[in-house]
Amino acid sequence: MKFNIPQKLVLSFIFFINISFSQDPVDVANLNIKLSLEQTADHYYAFDAGDEIIINYNMVKGKHMKLFEVTALPSNIKLTEFKAKKLENRTIKVTKKGVYRFRVFSSSITNRVCNLRIQRKPANESSVDFNTDWKWKVVRDSIYVPYQKDSLVGYKTVRYQETIRELKDTKLKEIMLFEKSERVHSYYNKNISRSYLKVDLPQLINTDLKEEKLIAWSYWISVGQEGRKAYKENLKSISNEVGVTTSAYFQNPLGGIAIGELSKLIIPTTGEDVAYYFINDFQNVQKFIKEEQFYLFDRGKGRAAYGRNDKLKQGTFYIGLDNDNRIRGIDVDVKVLVVKDIKTYENVTYNRERQEPQYVTLNKTRLEIKETQFRVPVE
Repeated sequence: MKFNIPQKLVLSFIFFINISFSQDPVDVANLNIKLSLEQTADHYYAFDAGDEIIINYNMVKGKHMKLFEVTALPSNIKLTEFKAKKLENRTIKVTKKGVYRFRVFSSSITNRVCNLRIQRKPANESSVDFNTDWKWKVVRDSIYVPYQKDSLVGYKTVRYQETIRELKDTKLKEIMLFEKSERVHSYYNKNISRSYLKVDLPQLINTDLKEEKLIAWSYWISVGQEGRKAYKENLKSISNEVGVTTSAYFQNPLGGIAIGELSKLIIPTTGEDVAYYFINDFQNVQKFIKEEQFYLFDRGKGRAAYGRNDKLKQGTFYIGLDNDNRIRGIDVDVKVLVVKDIKTYENVTYNRERQEPQYVTLNKTRLEIKETQFRVPVE
């Protein structure tokens, strides 16, 4: 049995179906976004194929945002608005299901606030309840990375020469640095009763093959024939001692004093005495001569005196002599001896051998798993 349906009735039915599929927009997000200088806000939502995205945007505080942008991930920019102030019902057609990024950027020093309302208009009734959330999807790719590796295959004997500085000799050397007899007038003589002597300590030689070090210096100060006689007795005593004492290598009694091998020398018991002063610089020597206050680093008085100094090892110093005898001048013998520690070296060349590893370079590959994650709709 056939029924003839009028054409107008068919068209009315089709129109009714279309009307039934026309849906109201569904709210996705309604955001108040607050940004300050050089701040960016990104919001992500998923949309179904056939959706129509409806965007309403307006400023709540401030003139505008520097940029408003909508991107279909990963990089398909759908909308760009610079100095965005207001968008009213701006639509974007979704051709393929995916995640969209809504970006707002501010370059203002002051805080700015905008309102962003995002809606979707489904293509049909079945997608009304589409979930706009997203999730991370991880994709792992296997790749082979080429690399090179050195592989040990053996050793090679290499012969070479090495020159080494070696100690050849070390010795202590006595040097009579200063030996002089000085006339010091009496107090009432027309000449002044004070005198001085200048002592220059030796320059030390230090090279690759020779090193010198001043151990100490010693002195002898005596008056007249009595002092000279005492010094000769000390020399005689030392020469006898050298023959029987293995540690007494020195040739002069002052050498023994300088290195600490001797602690006592013979001094005269009769005769005139002298006051002596060890002075650092010539400025204080001049004050000493003028009988003004001056600085010194050692002093003494006697018919004869001796001592050592291991503090002052370079430069110049002065010895001041003072005769307090009112009518008789004196002759003062002054000796200064230094002891050096001298090391000599020589360059000695030796034939050497060493084992050098031998390598070959191998080309290899290794498997690496590269992970990439990106946003996808949850359904």
